[in-house]
Amino acid sequence: MSPASAIAMTGVAAATRRLEASASNIANMRSNGALEGVEGPAVYAPLEVQLAAQATGGVSASIAPAARTPLLAYDPQASFANAKGFVAAPDIDLPQEMIRLAMASYEMAANLAVIRTADDLAKAVLEMRI
Repeated sequence: MSPASAIAMTGVAAATRRLEASASNIANMRSNGALEGVEGPAVYAPLEVQLAAQATGGVSASIAPAARTPLLAYDPQASFANAKGFVAAPDIDLPQEMIRLAMASYEMAANLAVIRTADDLAKAVLEMRI
């Protein structure tokens, strides 16, 4: 594998992590949990992708909980609602998550184009006649 392809593969992996995090956030955006100090299920912690440059080129990506404070939501019928009927809801913005999904798909396409181009160049070199 060429160095360009290896670097592009790290980009593909990072885009995959972005897709995973956004998909999880969208799937759990309507889940509620108990407020702090109230017994009940924990509120879903939104996920984000953390990137770090690699010394050999490319990037490493990992998924971690975002440092966002849960929002108040009114759901008096929840068994874990406080005395005023409030529960904790994850701080997830659907339009922002949709933008992240679109960006991840563009990142994936761009990195795959680099891999295809590197493959085409390698084939062209092998087909050259001296």
